[in-house]
Amino acid sequence: MDRHEYYYRMKPLVMPGLVYLILYPLLVGGASYFLNLPQFYLTLLSGIYLFSALIILFIWLTAKTRRIVVDDGVIIFSSMFGKTIVEPQDIRKASFAWTKNNEEIVLLKTGKRKYYLSDLYFPFNELLTDLEEIIAAYNIRSNLNSHYGLN
Repeated sequence: MDRHEYYYRMKPLVMPGLVYLILYPLLVGGASYFLNLPQFYLTLLSGIYLFSALIILFIWLTAKTRRIVVDDGVIIFSSMFGKTIVEPQDIRKASFAWTKNNEEIVLLKTGKRKYYLSDLYFPFNELLTDLEEIIAAYNIRSNLNSHYGLN
């Protein structure tokens, strides 16, 4: 099995954050100009803006560094918080499911943790193919056949 690396897609996170970071000061500035808000409220709203901007930056950095590497049956989850190596014998069950919006998600259960994989990882179809190969090669318990209607 070849080494494949999958990245976390940033567009679903970046666009709402950028819209908020641009519109909030405009709306608060307009409100303070037309409503003549006291300095206390402007300071409070500025503090809320700075705090939320820091949270958005933290989420962006976390997502930017998030990766999944599949290499010879080993799945490596990495981010700015470190790496986690999941070997096939560590996986207790792989569950495939569909959401209400017809998006596919995968839940990998290990002894201690659960890992959710969705289409936010790019390219997701190749990631699913690699997971299916690992499930078949190492005989991992899953609902793969019933999920795709192969039963």
